[in-house]
Amino acid sequence: MPERSETFAAVDLGSNSFHLVVARRVHGQLRYLDRIKEMVRLAGGLDGEGRLDMETQHRALECLARFGQRLRGIPAANIRALGTQTFRRLRHANAFLAVAETALGCPIDIVAGREEARLVYLGVSQGVAGKAGRRLVVDIGGASTELVIGDGSQAIELESLQFGCVTGSRRHFPDGLISEKRWQKARRSVLAEMQELQARFTRLGWEEAIGSSGTIRAAAVSCQQRGWCEDQLTAEALQKLVEEVLGKRNVEELDLPGFNEPRRPVFVGGLAALSAVFEALNIERMTISPYALREGALFDLLGRLEHRDPRETTVDAFMARYAVDRQQSACVCEVALTALGQLVAPAPMERDWQDMLRWAAGLHETGLNISHGSYQVHSGYLVAQSDMVGFSQHEQLFLAALVRFHRREISRALARPLPARLHDPLKLLLFCLRLAWVLSRSRDDRAIPHFRLRRKARKIHLSLDPAWAMAHPLTLADLENERGLLRVIGWTLELGLEARPADA
Repeated sequence: MPERSETFAAVDLGSNSFHLVVARRVHGQLRYLDRIKEMVRLAGGLDGEGRLDMETQHRALECLARFGQRLRGIPAANIRALGTQTFRRLRHANAFLAVAETALGCPIDIVAGREEARLVYLGVSQGVAGKAGRRLVVDIGGASTELVIGDGSQAIELESLQFGCVTGSRRHFPDGLISEKRWQKARRSVLAEMQELQARFTRLGWEEAIGSSGTIRAAAVSCQQRGWCEDQLTAEALQKLVEEVLGKRNVEELDLPGFNEPRRPVFVGGLAALSAVFEALNIERMTISPYALREGALFDLLGRLEHRDPRETTVDAFMARYAVDRQQSACVCEVALTALGQLVAPAPMERDWQDMLRWAAGLHETGLNISHGSYQVHSGYLVAQSDMVGFSQHEQLFLAALVRFHRREISRALARPLPARLHDPLKLLLFCLRLAWVLSRSRDDRAIPHFRLRRKARKIHLSLDPAWAMAHPLTLADLENERGLLRVIGWTLELGLEARPADA
């Protein structure tokens, strides 16, 4: 159905709440059709070793199954699901992801802290589209707080700090008891973590502060209904709220206007973080946004589908920074994509594979400025460890593995950091990139042969023209060597000489 292709969904798997938003694109604009929110408190079930207790897992999977029902019928390419701080801390993330993705019915991307901050800013910016001026965006989640300074839709400075309403409440108010001593200790811990960014953010400055997420909205609604502020949360109103909360002995006594029951156990930790942010950044008033990470993920998804992909800009900037030979990268890219086209039937989802192969071809020589002899090691490290705007953690690890192992030995563990669903695609794309590197090694476009590939499961037959093979013994030796190297990952390469048809 045509309307299905114009329906999009984003899933935000936060450390406190899970959110699902569904929208339809009408005349170039998004019209929201459905919003679902459930408090799962994922961070509350995580121990110090990164293990998630069974009760929390069960609660999360039940929620994901309900979300999955709502997602049925929406094209897979039109859905993006994101895991945040608690997913980043999971000790055995891939094992839980496999079950979670089955329940949800689509892949889950774990995003790094700065990428989460960028997406939050992108989402909040949609609510103030067209409004000029620099702005500060603050989002207090369950296990992390994102702070961003930006101008328009462009983020300038991003930071993700390791405190949130769930983790703060567990650490400083574990039994629900409230005291001045505990409150000050919670605030001091947040202020200490903000020391480094305080001067940086203050120096950049902003004209408007905007808050998003449940903690900030709950605080604002409570103050507004008390008559302490109007449409914005002020520092004075926030202080009155703090005094009222500190007048209680236990979180069970909290009875604030506009306050919902599920937020009660985690509110004090979030409020301590909010109070510390107001003090550290000298915020006088804050506008409250209904938008957050989920809307940012939705707009970012549309950008990817409409060729406004921030990952393209990131890769291009990376290539410029490390003075990559663009002509050689383009040559490797063309050969690699030709190989992929012969091995995989065209399908909508294969566009992601093509993109990854293009970006890997663009980045595979970034380490040449560090060391020529083992540059692929440095290239892989740079891709894995840098802040790469637009990429999820799995996308970045996938790309880093392609770049790291595009030549010489292949590690048997190259796919271990990735979910099982990405293991075979990684190995297939790695074959294409390695073949392209071998055939392009001479850096002479005229030396690249016509070739044919046939694939049966993990066995690939490569056909080359005999005359070309006789004239290029070094390349033929490289291909023979490649046969042994590929066996490490369970792939078989067969070489055959086959004269090219005269009209080919």
